[in-house]
Amino acid sequence: MTPIRSYFRKRRFAGFRDRLRDCRTVIDVGGDHSIWTLIGRKEGITVINIEAPADRGGFSYLIADGCDLPFDDHSVDLAFSNSAIEHVGSFENQQRFAAELLRVGKAVYCQTPCRMFPIDPHLAAFFLHWLPKSFLTPTFLRYFTFHGWLLGRPYEYDVTWLSKKQLRQIFPGCSIKIERFFGLPKSFVVTGPLDVSAVR
Repeated sequence: MTPIRSYFRKRRFAGFRDRLRDCRTVIDVGGDHSIWTLIGRKEGITVINIEAPADRGGFSYLIADGCDLPFDDHSVDLAFSNSAIEHVGSFENQQRFAAELLRVGKAVYCQTPCRMFPIDPHLAAFFLHWLPKSFLTPTFLRYFTFHGWLLGRPYEYDVTWLSKKQLRQIFPGCSIKIERFFGLPKSFVVTGPLDVSAVR
């Protein structure tokens, strides 16, 4: 986790562990255990992703597709996802991803970055994500982004941004909070649809 990302996540999840005290079972869809190490909670957490790291930090991992979760309806206290839904591809896939969170979770928490913020957290670059996607070729990203310099090679840009209107459409009945930095909208945080007092 980069220092900048760590700063924003510490800010976002300050006090989150205490607010989750009534949630015994939590699935983190599309995440990794670093965020839970930061939050300071291990018990009851299952991280779901299409692959798992060699070092799992003592956390439980399940290899599964976030668009087709292997859980019964409302079988977990909290279906959680942080900066993952923008990576599942098309808007249709995002609808399926959201529907699965709503189906399996008694409560839902889903965060995704806002395209209006001038820095793209995926590229670690100013303004480039405002260009048409056709410009963001692997070779272009190799030479014009911080991540490209670090990696030293071309890489794919797999982000499909969501607007607040689209989030309202795919998370009916949920609340949407705009997370701001210096007054600028940085990300959207969706919570709901049942009693989510423990996770707000």
